Amino acid sequence: MDPAKVEGLARLLARVGQDRQVIVFTHDDRLPEAIRRLQLPATIWEVSRREHSVVELTKNDDPVRRYLDDARAMARTDELSEGVRSVVVAGYCRNALEAACHEAMRARRIGAGRPFADVERELMQAQKLRQVVGLVLFDDMEHGGQVVGRLRERYGQSAVNAFMAAKDGAHGAFQGQLPKLVEETARLADALRS
Repeated sequence: MDPAKVEGLARLLARVGQDRQVIVFTHDDRLPEAIRRLQLPATIWEVSRREHSVVELTKNDDPVRRYLDDARAMARTDELSEGVRSVVVAGYCRNALEAACHEAMRARRIGAGRPFADVERELMQAQKLRQVVGLVLFDDMEHGGQVVGRLRERYGQSAVNAFMAAKDGAHGAFQGQLPKLVEETARLADALRS
């Protein structure tokens, strides 16, 4: 489906769902994203197949919250070494920040009338976390080098700590307290989305 038509499909399904039950199965994240962005009434479930073909349903309303919940769970586990946990938790934190930035940029740009496909293309071009956060803070991914200073100015050192850990920690560089990292990331993600 043409990416620009996903929003129209979401609105149509919401209208039909006013007096009918509508069930949609999809591997495409664009429809749930459009439903969240448009604040349409819906319950979104993620279906996963686990070991021995056990099917698990998880409510999936917010990708940022899902990544942070996974990071919190991983930070508490004792089944992996500290080094492995720090890489995985930092990776989830990075995913949470990227999801928050994508949500903010979609809302801002699509709300201003930019075509959905153009917004998605620009988000795909922002490959580095500095670029993605630069889009939110400066409306330009080329200002990635100024991200740390702007984060410190607007949100304080804890935001810088979360950003740096998410950026570098997935490569094994994070050495701090994992639960603190997750909470600092949660605050930064909320700030970037608002």
